[in-house]
Amino acid sequence: MPQFQVPQFIEEKPKIVGPLTLTQFFYIGGAAAIGILAFYTINIPFLSFLIAAIVGAVGLSLAFVKINGLPLPSLIGAALTYWQKPKRYAWKRELPTVTIDASSAERIHVMRQNMSLQEKIKTAALNVTTGAIPLFRKKDKQRGQRNEYQVVSYLTGERRLAKRVDYKENT
Repeated sequence: MPQFQVPQFIEEKPKIVGPLTLTQFFYIGGAAAIGILAFYTINIPFLSFLIAAIVGAVGLSLAFVKINGLPLPSLIGAALTYWQKPKRYAWKRELPTVTIDASSAERIHVMRQNMSLQEKIKTAALNVTTGAIPLFRKKDKQRGQRNEYQVVSYLTGERRLAKRVDYKENT
């Protein structure tokens, strides 16, 4: 029996750039790029340092912070989705649309006409054995025999045609 190695640590994302995943690298690299851009474009050193520190803190928090096991970007996305969508949900059941194709009834009729005698016998036998068509019809049997015979059901479930004896009429 062949043995296969079961993958472990499925929940962890692969470390691509050193100890960082690719998304963590992009968050930190983007924050560093914005910080360097702010340092060289803004002439006030305190303001450029403040902007670089804020952007760096946001980049680091996006890269490493997890709240209740969820990374911060997915948590922010869920919060924005909750904020944009309505708070009240009215449940409306979708009614299934039923389309009736008239050609299907015609196809069934043509198919029944084209059935061979053997297929018709098999279908009739299946209907009788499953009980779709009763084997003994009380009215059909009694028409020609004027209530002289009656269908009798035994405890085993067997049905037989028996002669009816009515003692009240014969006396």
